[in-house]
Amino acid sequence: MLVLGGGAIGVELAQVFARFKCAVTVVEGQERLLSQEEPEAGDLARQVLRADGVTVRTATRARRIDHDGNGFAVHLEGADEPLRAERLLVATGRRADLSTLGVDTVGLDPAAGAVPTDGQLRAGEGLWAVGDITGHGAFTHMSMYQAQIAVRDILGQPGPDADYRALPRVTFTDPEIAAVGLTERQARERGLRVRTAPLPIDSSTRGWIHGAGNEGFIKLVEDADRGVLVGATSAGPAGGEVLYGLNVAVHAEVPVERLRHMIYTYPTFHRAVEAALAALR
Repeated sequence: MLVLGGGAIGVELAQVFARFKCAVTVVEGQERLLSQEEPEAGDLARQVLRADGVTVRTATRARRIDHDGNGFAVHLEGADEPLRAERLLVATGRRADLSTLGVDTVGLDPAAGAVPTDGQLRAGEGLWAVGDITGHGAFTHMSMYQAQIAVRDILGQPGPDADYRALPRVTFTDPEIAAVGLTERQARERGLRVRTAPLPIDSSTRGWIHGAGNEGFIKLVEDADRGVLVGATSAGPAGGEVLYGLNVAVHAEVPVERLRHMIYTYPTFHRAVEAALAALR
């Protein structure tokens, strides 16, 4: 199988099929897998895929795909010979095609990449938009979050505007790679004075106890001027579950000093969060 795209979906399914003993090659146009996440996340994804026998080719783009009834031939930029596979999985992402939704009939631009909304998800008079077409992330939990706000507004009930600062996301590989808020690069691009702390999971007692399969890390991104976390990554066994506390910290802007003086249950993976907080610099 050939997987086009090294984002979350491509990486997840590549590992699934590899563990069913399928020979899998992933082709990703960016320099690394999971290019929207921390570099350490992409490195971890490459490491675990290779351990499962997956061939990973980054900084590589397909220019043409042929199918002869028996298999696929993917012609790559700068390569003389195509990659061949029995099956092709396209996981390069999707974009909303507003022209097919008839949005022009309600005064919206059908050529736009997303439907603009206000804080209550209003897209116009008597019109609300939720989900992928709003451009705030193609996640089920995003749609559910927005739907709650829209329904409340439709019913005339007061409530806060949508807040996208602490958007959580999880790549469900083994180990899980979860993140919330900004990456270190995104924070620096916004002009923040950043302090970070990457810490390997296996340095924690629980990580050591876990043994095999304990690959992963905790990485925190702090706005040093305000003393709050603006982003975090939790990669490792149950990484998506460990993210919850970090999600609360980013969303509620809990001061880092307060987080440092919490009690963290021993021996859980959350102890790695405590150690990462102590290591912020």
